[in-house]
Amino acid sequence: MKSTKYLLALIVICPLVLNAQDSLRTKALKEVVIKVSRSEKLASDLPLTIGVVTKAQIEDFQPMTPVEAMQYQTGVVKQSDGGLASTPIIRGLSRERAPLLIDGNPFVGGRIRSYSLIDLYQIERIEIIKGPASAFWGSDAVGGLVNVVTRKAESGYDKDFKLGGSLYGGHQSMNAHTRARAEIEGRGSGLDFLIGGGTRKSSNIQTPEGEVENSQFETVNMDFNIGFSPSENSRIGVNGKYIKNSDVGFPGGLGAPGPPRIDRRFEPDIQQALNISYDAKNVSDRIAAIGARVFFKKQELHINQRTNVFFTGTQDVNREIDVELDVDVPFWGAKLFSSLRLGDKTKMTLGADFIQEHRIGTFRDLEVEIFNPLGVKVNEVLSPYQQIQPDSYYKGIGLFAINEVIFNDKFDMLLALRYDNVRTSIDDEPFIIPLIAGIYNEDNKESQDNAFTGSLGLKYNVLDDLNIVGNLANSFRAADLFSKYHFTAVGVGFLVPNPDLESEKGIFYEFGARFDNKVIYAEVNYFQNFVKNMFVLANIDFNGDATDGNESVQNQNIGEATITGVEMQLRANTNAIGHFYYLGSYIKGVNEVTGDPLSQIPAFHNLVGFQYRGNSNKFFAQLEARLVGEQNEVAPNEIETPSYTVINFNAGLNLHNLVDKFPYTKLVLGINNIGDEAYRSHVSRGAPGNQNVFLEPGRSFNISLLTRFGAAASR
Repeated sequence: MKSTKYLLALIVICPLVLNAQDSLRTKALKEVVIKVSRSEKLASDLPLTIGVVTKAQIEDFQPMTPVEAMQYQTGVVKQSDGGLASTPIIRGLSRERAPLLIDGNPFVGGRIRSYSLIDLYQIERIEIIKGPASAFWGSDAVGGLVNVVTRKAESGYDKDFKLGGSLYGGHQSMNAHTRARAEIEGRGSGLDFLIGGGTRKSSNIQTPEGEVENSQFETVNMDFNIGFSPSENSRIGVNGKYIKNSDVGFPGGLGAPGPPRIDRRFEPDIQQALNISYDAKNVSDRIAAIGARVFFKKQELHINQRTNVFFTGTQDVNREIDVELDVDVPFWGAKLFSSLRLGDKTKMTLGADFIQEHRIGTFRDLEVEIFNPLGVKVNEVLSPYQQIQPDSYYKGIGLFAINEVIFNDKFDMLLALRYDNVRTSIDDEPFIIPLIAGIYNEDNKESQDNAFTGSLGLKYNVLDDLNIVGNLANSFRAADLFSKYHFTAVGVGFLVPNPDLESEKGIFYEFGARFDNKVIYAEVNYFQNFVKNMFVLANIDFNGDATDGNESVQNQNIGEATITGVEMQLRANTNAIGHFYYLGSYIKGVNEVTGDPLSQIPAFHNLVGFQYRGNSNKFFAQLEARLVGEQNEVAPNEIETPSYTVINFNAGLNLHNLVDKFPYTKLVLGINNIGDEAYRSHVSRGAPGNQNVFLEPGRSFNISLLTRFGAAASR
């Protein structure tokens, strides 16, 4: 009822005096060339459901992570592990089923930390395919696909040399989060370069009911993007980054239920990446584009975890278990593709890609201290630093073909076909836990998956202002190294590996309609995703010593599942400088074998707001409310969550438009969760299920400032 009142109030106060100017959403779709589908077409021309988060939106709304910025897309919900870690759920399917790409290259090894390893101010835009995309990018893209396009300097071909730079800074009060970044960039004589570095530091998150313990973090990062353009339509590029997260606490995720029971930190978490690329466009009358990539990445992760075991019914510690873990994951890959014009209205893209991941078996240093009821240590067990699980390996190769056909002014088609071969294996030793070693045999230490996937997208222009879109696709997700082979302590139980996991297979269809008359943009999409052999984290009794709330967990195939959803959005201009918007999504997931709801299915989400921009874009102000319904259709290992409403306000000044000859400068102020609402998301993490109880952030006052000068100011 409370959410409904807020929704009605905001709708009533937004005057719908319509005027003919594109909304921000319409502009974004019309002007942005999308790379995530390998099509290089305008988003508005593709017969797919694609969301775009622009650099301007990131600057205006001050999100803490890229996932928070993605919440302005229908069907995308933030899944939080607390603190720095958050990942998107796209159309009801969790992060493992929506791969993250950086400039088109797969990002492997990060899992819950992937998005935290991206500097927001380094992003040019975020492209999101909503719905299966296996035919475009291979394994894992069962629910969607995310491509983060990073910024680079303007092409230096046939231009005089020009130098510039940028400075960024921001602060959020709810966790004393400060961030800063500096860049230098230049272009000319065929050369372009952008070199930057930044830092972030945060204390524990503050909620209306107190702080979330162990949610702090610190980050330092450096990156570069350097290119040379021998011609107007070609570029040889090399880009790389180094990022170090320190003292990163996770109140959720593996090791739940968190403090005071478990204190889990990543210290440090180091990521290094290098990408070498070549791109050429309009090579000849027949060759529209060619491209090649070689990329390398390495994760060096050190985990500190303290587990406190209490005497029954007391707060007195019986055992303190201190564990230090090293988890290193190097990988590399390559990609080659070419787009051919087969006629005036047909283009085909052919290509191949390869990726190899080496998950080095975890190394562990263990100390167990045992206390009596008086708090006196009576025993100590030390285990030397050693490898506790074997190395594992993943090799994947894919061949793909994408055909774009414009039949006439009314009818477009996008057809994609792909073949994937995925091999996984694990070494014979060491296994520090004999029971874990007993899970493996000669038949399940090595496996191979082959899959053919396809996607057919159709777009029909009913009228100049109205088109309908249909999509039919199948999907494929090979069992990853973490799900098949990794084991670790979870509470007093274990995350138990499952080398016998079968690959997930899915079939998906979608129908949608879009209306855009430059005054009103409206879109509705209905979809169903049928997934076979879906694997989920299930409670198991391992070693016969499980107790309530402390069971071990294991990824298991559940047979068949169905995810059904509808997405809606409306944007209407109220006058030349203001617009009203509404975004809503409802998703339902069912385990077809048991009839139970699937886990991690978001509640009914609505976002409604109004944005006003001053003449000549001198300032803007935006008021919005996120209204989320209760979720009482829960999986057996989940708990219900009540409804909530969060109201946010953002305003900004473009000082360069206010003061003559002032350098490009933007000042943004905001208040998140104005009402200091105490709430938790249904998809907040825990192990097992969503049974962590930490709340989302309370009221936060935010400020950011950015300035660009020289070559940087012109973009």
